[in-house]
Amino acid sequence: MRVLITGATGFLGRRLCERLRERGYEPFALSRDLERALRLLSPMEVYRWSADREPPREALTGAETVVHLAGETIAGRWTPEKKRKIYESRVRGTRNLVTGLAQLREAERPRALISASAVGYYGDRGDELLAEDAPPGTGFLARVCQDWEREAQRAEELGLRVVCLRFGIVLGCDGGALPRMLLPFKLGLGGPLGSGRQWWSWVHIEDAVGLMAFALEHETLSGAVNAVAPEPVRQRDFAKTLGRVLRRPAVLPAPAFALKLALGEFAGELLASTRAVPQKAQESGYRFRFPHLEEALRDLLG
Repeated sequence: MRVLITGATGFLGRRLCERLRERGYEPFALSRDLERALRLLSPMEVYRWSADREPPREALTGAETVVHLAGETIAGRWTPEKKRKIYESRVRGTRNLVTGLAQLREAERPRALISASAVGYYGDRGDELLAEDAPPGTGFLARVCQDWEREAQRAEELGLRVVCLRFGIVLGCDGGALPRMLLPFKLGLGGPLGSGRQWWSWVHIEDAVGLMAFALEHETLSGAVNAVAPEPVRQRDFAKTLGRVLRRPAVLPAPAFALKLALGEFAGELLASTRAVPQKAQESGYRFRFPHLEEALRDLLG
């Protein structure tokens, strides 16, 4: 099976390409930075694509599945320009991708679109347990995710099976949130963020990639799927567990006001409580390699 991947040079995309090649698939990529993609993904086939336009027809023709991961990182201070890039890269990029698919003859179209989303869809929900049928929340990231998924779901009108994977915090050593957390802990300055009572939904990189492959292969799976481990944790327990694995103290809290001063509106996402659970994935038969946080962190950092 030929699988077209956007965002293939990113943290999740690189690992997905490796997994698919191991399983006998033929991944190829769309990338805005063609030279970098050719260097990182060689010998994969790569086509140039910027999210502000439709993908080249020759790239879409022959793909049996499209996995759409491209998007501006949400990490960092949310200036108006940063927020514009976050929104446009996801919502406009997905719209242009689906519009490109619509230009193909029906026989040329892929069978499925697997599109990234995020548990930010649910917003700040306190202790509420959030399966995929929970209503959306409010706030900037919730709006991004709702519009993002809406654009992806347009591909259903073209006859494609659509899966929107709502990722939590993806834990890995070579990207994502975890490397940013390590330095303060290694210096003995780690601790909870704000009150630490907020729920964090997380997933080990192996299960994040595993869930993408599962969605690709299981043709009965469609709609929103929470791509998170079965056991969300309160942020203070996340910090305590990370400190225990690193054998460092985890008692110095980062006050909410300091986070907001440093990160602006993005701090609200770190302090938001999202207790998402992978109900659909588990009911569909996916078995997590790392369902518990401590074993996940020890695998990554041990």
